[in-house]
Amino acid sequence: MIKIVIGLVSVMLANVLLGVTLAKLKKEFNKEKLLNGLVKYLSIIIGVLLMYLAGYLNSDIMIANINNVEVNLMTAIEALFISGIVYYGMQDLIKLKDLLGLSNDITPIDEGRG
Repeated sequence: MIKIVIGLVSVMLANVLLGVTLAKLKKEFNKEKLLNGLVKYLSIIIGVLLMYLAGYLNSDIMIANINNVEVNLMTAIEALFISGIVYYGMQDLIKLKDLLGLSNDITPIDEGRG
């Protein structure tokens, strides 16, 4: 699970860095937007770590029903964080493609394939 947490934080921070770089190249950099984004990401990262701690300490509490399966906090967090990695990872790939000036077509994998 710790790999998933680190992965989520990594793709989120990469998203900020790639976004700043793109904005500077396009001469659209906005310091206020950057600060707002950093506050958002810092809050999410702290929240992620606190949720992970709560799930680790209380692994026996069933908290949610996902696709008709009751799951504890840690399993629910894991599913949500993996979704976050997919979301931010996709954004990162598109930004990186744009920064490198590539014309590759990048599209998300269809739901249910992996």
